[in-house]
Amino acid sequence: MKPTTPTVIQFQNISKRYNLGMTRTSLPTAAYQWGRSLLKPAKSQERQKKQYLWALKDVSFDLQRGESLALIGPNGAGKTTILKLLAGITTPTSGNIQINGKLSALIELGAGFHPDLSGRENIFLNGAILGLTRAEVQRKFDEIVAFSELEQFIDTPVKRYSSGMAVRLGFAVAASIDPDILLVDEVLAVGDAAFRQKCMERIRSMLNQGTSIIFV
Repeated sequence: MKPTTPTVIQFQNISKRYNLGMTRTSLPTAAYQWGRSLLKPAKSQERQKKQYLWALKDVSFDLQRGESLALIGPNGAGKTTILKLLAGITTPTSGNIQINGKLSALIELGAGFHPDLSGRENIFLNGAILGLTRAEVQRKFDEIVAFSELEQFIDTPVKRYSSGMAVRLGFAVAASIDPDILLVDEVLAVGDAAFRQKCMERIRSMLNQGTSIIFV
């Protein structure tokens, strides 16, 4: 009997709703708005409906070990929302997500980096966020710096990095932990073509080694 490929992601019947137009109000203003809602319940209910945005509705998919999945669609289609749900940055309104394996994500430019810390310090910070011990980061440090090609700027505060430099460092850290699952948003569109090609070669190598990858 042929062995089955392990499922690393189960994304089952996921819906995600965001609240819109929710702002902080003073107690007198809140009391006034509540009073108006009692006098005009129909309009109040209509406004309430307009305060919600469904980014996802009943979305399901599975991802097997070593598979890649591209999420395509116009702005607002929910692509980044899916990545944030998988990364645990936000939670679904309904449905169930099962992750089987170590996950690494490169979703937002500069995510996980402290702008006042140097590139060196942020490598250790980001590594800790991704679940590595200090000793593990230390062993991978030279590899991360070499891949990012930021040797000259590694002790410079990240707030002085260009967007392309931040992407270099972020991808180098995310790819270095040998994840079972890698999530990559559109951040790789930032930066020069040569480094994007280098990232794609690294991604192909990871796929060949059994890493599952989701792109936007």
